Amino acid sequence: MKLNQRTRAKETKVSKNQITNMKGSRSGQGLEKKDFLDSYASSKYPDDPNQKIFFEKLLEAFRTLSEEAPETFEAIAPEMLQRSIWSWKGADPLLSKKFNNWILGDYQWTPFTDILPDENLYSRYTDIAPIKPETLSRVEHEFLNELNQRFYGDYHRWDATTRDQFIILGSLSLAGGGGVRQGKLIHSLGMGLAESGIKGSNTVRAAKIALSRLSNPFSITLFAPATGHGTDRLHSIATTELAELIQRYILHHDASALLPPSPVELLE
Repeated sequence: MKLNQRTRAKETKVSKNQITNMKGSRSGQGLEKKDFLDSYASSKYPDDPNQKIFFEKLLEAFRTLSEEAPETFEAIAPEMLQRSIWSWKGADPLLSKKFNNWILGDYQWTPFTDILPDENLYSRYTDIAPIKPETLSRVEHEFLNELNQRFYGDYHRWDATTRDQFIILGSLSLAGGGGVRQGKLIHSLGMGLAESGIKGSNTVRAAKIALSRLSNPFSITLFAPATGHGTDRLHSIATTELAELIQRYILHHDASALLPPSPVELLE
């Protein structure tokens, strides 16, 4: 008797699941599908300030999990962050590389927000007026032509050396009259913690030497002497005027998408 009851109970459960799962079947996968937390939060607090309280409680729950079950939290948190970024920003190889470096060690000195694209920053790029050729001297014009030949074509297909040179030149020009610390430059190149020492230093030095060779024939001193040591070594463009010229060139180049999303001194 009990066996028959259990059998009927299982049959009832299966039949209910079949009805419920129709929306999840392949024929029904085209229907609207929401992430659980998005769906839950929107139904619980639609356009309600209490949503902030809900998110704070979620963060509190994650912190509790990290304290009570650190091994479990360590196993699931990185993947959760990565999946959230993919869902939010889509396939972005540069962002993925920055995230991987952050997980491996950059988290020690880089806030998570620093690896995310700064939409407000990039929207300001279009406000910077492009270079007017008629305002250039002959030397400046020829130098920019040389840069055009170096940074030519689809930047997605550039080799690592060309990409490194563009990022370093762009980062230093965006700093205006100031400088950029070597550790920050190395981080901007997507090099991880293990490469921030001699290898990173050699990469920055090689890029600056190659760029200086482009400017030397025009009697242009591209970089000011670097000062300091290690990751605190400071690199900069030789003059503010030259930095402004290069900045206008860089910001109107398609490869400006490669530049790090960090606060910079933009032209007005």
